[in-house]
Amino acid sequence: MAREASAVLTDEQFAALVTLPYEPRNVEFKGAWERTDPGFFAKVVRACLGMANLRGGGQIVIGVDEYGGRLNSVGPSAAQLATWRYDDVAAGLAAYADPHISFDHAIQHYEGKQFVLLTIHEFAELPVLCKRSYQEPSPERQLILRDGACYVRSRRKPETSELPTRIEMRELLDLAIEKGVRLFIDRARAVGLAVPPVAPPGGDVPFEEQIRETEGT
Repeated sequence: MAREASAVLTDEQFAALVTLPYEPRNVEFKGAWERTDPGFFAKVVRACLGMANLRGGGQIVIGVDEYGGRLNSVGPSAAQLATWRYDDVAAGLAAYADPHISFDHAIQHYEGKQFVLLTIHEFAELPVLCKRSYQEPSPERQLILRDGACYVRSRRKPETSELPTRIEMRELLDLAIEKGVRLFIDRARAVGLAVPPVAPPGGDVPFEEQIRETEGT
C-alpha cells in the first residue's frame, strides 16, 4: 500500500536531487502546478506508471520547471502545495493504475521553498497498466494517457513512453519473471517444499544460476 512521508530525504540528498543538470532515467521533474489541473495530473500519472515499471522504481519532484533546457527549482505556492495531499494523490493514481501503484509521499524543503516528492516503488508482481484514457480538451487534443497502455522509462532519453523498443520490453519481462519465480519459491517454502536460498536482485549469485539450482540442474 502507499505510505505517507516514509521516504523523506535529508536536506543534502534533496539538494543533490533538485540540482541535477538533467533528468536521469529514475527521476522526473514536474513544474509548480495544482494537482487539480487534470492535464497536469495526467502527466504526473504517466510518469508514475513509467517509474512503477522500472527496476528500483523512481522519484518525481513537483516544483521544478524547465526553461530552455535548464532546470529551475521554483517550488509550488502554498495554494498549489495544498492540493498535493497524500490521500488525494493516492486516489488520483488509483483511478488510472492497474494494479495499484505503491508510493511514498513527502514534503521536502530546499532554499526556503517546499517541494512534493513522490517516491514510486517498482511493481510488486505484475507490470502496471493504464486503465483509463485522458485526452486534453480542444484545441490540443493530445492523448496523454491511453487505456490499456504499458508505460516505461525509455533508455534512449529520459522520458515516459509506451514500450518503445524490444529492449525495454525484455527488461520489463525479465523483472516480471524474476518476481514470479521468487513468488513461486516463497509459496513452495510455505507448503514445506525444500527450495535452496535465492539471493536478492543484485546479489552475488546470478539469477540464471539461482534458477538452475532450484531446478536441480
